[in-house]
Amino acid sequence: MINRLTIAFLTAVAAFWLTGCGTSNPTVAAMGDEVISLKEFESSYAKNNGGWEKGKAASLEERQRFLDLLVKFRLKVKEARRIGLDKDPEVVAEISGYEQSLAQSYMLDKELVEPGVRRLYDRKQFMLRASHILLRLPENASPQDTLRVWNRAMELIGIAAKKSFDTLAMTASEDQSVSFNRGNLGFFSVGRMVPAFEDACYALEPGQMTQTPVRSPFGYHLIKLLDRQANRGAVQISHILVRGENPADTAWIRDTVSVIMAKLRAGVPFNTLVAEYSTDENSVMRGGDIGAYERDRLPQDLGDLLYATPKDSIAPPYFAPYGAHVFRVNGFTGIPAFSELERELKQVYQQLRYASDYANYTHRLKKQYQYTLHLPVVFKLHAQLDSTLTPSDSLWRTAIEPTLASELLISAGAQRLTVDTVLLRIEKAAEFRSMRLTPVNIDQMLERIGESVVLQEHANTAASRHPVFSELMKEYRDGILLYRIEQDEVWQKVVVNDTLLRAFHGEIQERFRWPDRVNFAEIFVTGDSLVQVALKRLNAGEEFLDVAEAMTMRAGYRERRGIWGLQAATHNNLSAQAMQMAVDSVTGPFRNGNGFSIMKVLGKEGARMKTFEEAGPELMSAYQEQASKQREQEWIASLRNRYGLTLNLDALKSAFSAEHEPTE
Repeated sequence: MINRLTIAFLTAVAAFWLTGCGTSNPTVAAMGDEVISLKEFESSYAKNNGGWEKGKAASLEERQRFLDLLVKFRLKVKEARRIGLDKDPEVVAEISGYEQSLAQSYMLDKELVEPGVRRLYDRKQFMLRASHILLRLPENASPQDTLRVWNRAMELIGIAAKKSFDTLAMTASEDQSVSFNRGNLGFFSVGRMVPAFEDACYALEPGQMTQTPVRSPFGYHLIKLLDRQANRGAVQISHILVRGENPADTAWIRDTVSVIMAKLRAGVPFNTLVAEYSTDENSVMRGGDIGAYERDRLPQDLGDLLYATPKDSIAPPYFAPYGAHVFRVNGFTGIPAFSELERELKQVYQQLRYASDYANYTHRLKKQYQYTLHLPVVFKLHAQLDSTLTPSDSLWRTAIEPTLASELLISAGAQRLTVDTVLLRIEKAAEFRSMRLTPVNIDQMLERIGESVVLQEHANTAASRHPVFSELMKEYRDGILLYRIEQDEVWQKVVVNDTLLRAFHGEIQERFRWPDRVNFAEIFVTGDSLVQVALKRLNAGEEFLDVAEAMTMRAGYRERRGIWGLQAATHNNLSAQAMQMAVDSVTGPFRNGNGFSIMKVLGKEGARMKTFEEAGPELMSAYQEQASKQREQEWIASLRNRYGLTLNLDALKSAFSAEHEPTE
């Protein structure tokens, strides 16, 4: 028997745990040896209810309801572990498979995509101006051609140290634009150049030149960085467009522009001159405003002109073949915050950078985990596989000799993959199923499998590198355990039989009712001539259902003789119209969607309760829901008793204080 002294001792211990030893992080719930601290509660609430500010604004009742849900969750998972579900082979296998998949996805996002996107944003803070010399070389060039062009590029690098770069570009560059830009590409920012070219440019300081040729899909580049400026974003401009009647009006255009500039210097408002002189009808009503333009989207000379003009100032006149512009620079948009650009930059990264970054990433991992593809074994594979077959052919692996099947083909870290293991992976991979087993394709398959092997090896330590990933996996494991134990303790213990269902139906039969319904048949045809044929047959005395069976074009209704069956009046426009008609009455033809309809009302039935048989699935669902709730309540009550649940609801009053607010 427990005496009063023991009860007093247990009460004191519970109070000690619930107050958190006097800290600012008291325990809000305790169940056996497991506790939920206030900070844990706050973190979980914010994560599941829209963030910290929502938690701060939540009422005490809302916090208590969430704590109740959290306690139930933790009790169920605790019970699942007590009975050993976390060691169930099926559960272990499911968690292991998901962990590998999630780990690879998570680490690629954290170690590749996120840094890559952030790098794009950091680079976007600057505009670069670069000049280049291009020596063209196809991507699939032979080693001999590649060496020849490389040597020529290295020769030009030596010459460029002593000769003007733009002069050298004019004589040596194979870029067609060199004839008018002398190799000068103007200002650009991220996403405008191919990755290798962009990387080389951002690695240079103004005045520096690459000391080794830069390879791109177009060939080899020699690059000189001319300038680096802070990126002020897009320029916001208004303009007055002066355009003559014909090309001979050049003098008139210049005279008109001179008059405009003189009036501006005299203080005449820009908007007034827009209305008086501009021939751009689309912008006149907006005071000449034509929006904002990124610098690298503008012609090089125009970009230089506008970005050299201070905000709220008039730029020098800009003359073009079709006329002249007088621009007013209204301002610069600046670079938005990372959060505003993140989605756009992710798209740019995926389109332009991900493939090359992924290749570099897996290359580094291969070095890190000492990846080896055993080439002598690869050559044997080339010889023994039938190049006319694909992995989708049933007997493609039978040509492999048993001795070769057991040989080591790939090794990385702790992984050792034999030929047989690799071929099995190839057979299961959907991406390889239609590929002929040629040496080139086999090498591609092995390259992809090699990447997956080192990614898998790297993923094995993802939790140690990314603490948040450990939390994600804990949530997933707990979720699996929750699902399994709820199946065992709730759903599988809900008894369903005809006697129980009939008794339940008798208690709640008012919940299952039919509304007013109408049964009708329809003849639907798509052409005016066809509806006239149907009408003629009906007028000649043919039965409505016979004509419907022969002519209706509504999919699935010809075999039903056009009969819709009992439908609620609110089902569609046909049932609504039929409900207003007398039984056995027939409509005339009327337009309906892309055709014509004729309807006959076959019968009506007033609102009534559904029979036991008619209630069917609804009744079963309602019964299972009620029975499972009752079973869950009983089960939770037993868990509360088993683990001695104690709550400290007063602690919730101080939740989401500034003291606990997480920092970035």
